[in-house]
Order: sequence, then C-alpha cells, then structure tokens
Amino acid sequence: MRRSLTLCLLVPAALLAACATGPAPLVTRLGDGVYKSPTAKDAEAYCRNFGAPLRYLDPKAAARAPNAEVTYRCD
Repeated sequence: MRRSLTLCLLVPAALLAACATGPAPLVTRLGDGVYKSPTAKDAEAYCRNFGAPLRYLDPKAAARAPNAEVTYRCD
C-alpha cells in the first residue's frame, strides 16, 4: 500500500519538475567561445538572452540557409 502511495506522489512531482525546467537549449558549446545552433533564429535568441551581439563565423553560410546549422560567437 505504501509503495503505491509513494508512486502516486512521485510521478506527478517528477512530471511537474520536468515541465518547470523547460525545453533543452538548442545550443552546443564547441569551446573557446564558439557555439553551434540548428538555425540562425536559435542563435540570435541565445545571444539575445545575454544582450550580446551575434557574430557568425561563416556569414555567407548563415545568409544562404537560415534554417541550416550555424556556428557563431556571442561577443
């Protein structure tokens, strides 16, 4: 009886904790201040969180394919 009560309390608590943390960030840290994101929009959103300007490491690639993976720095 106690196991089922414990299970009934732990499962909703775990679900609530998972929802409270939000989605995983769409940023991969490559080291030395370089980041990689799946889209240019995600990169802009990440740098905007810190109020830092975004600098693409390959601006031509970012302009050609805005929905493609980009590497950048938040300077």
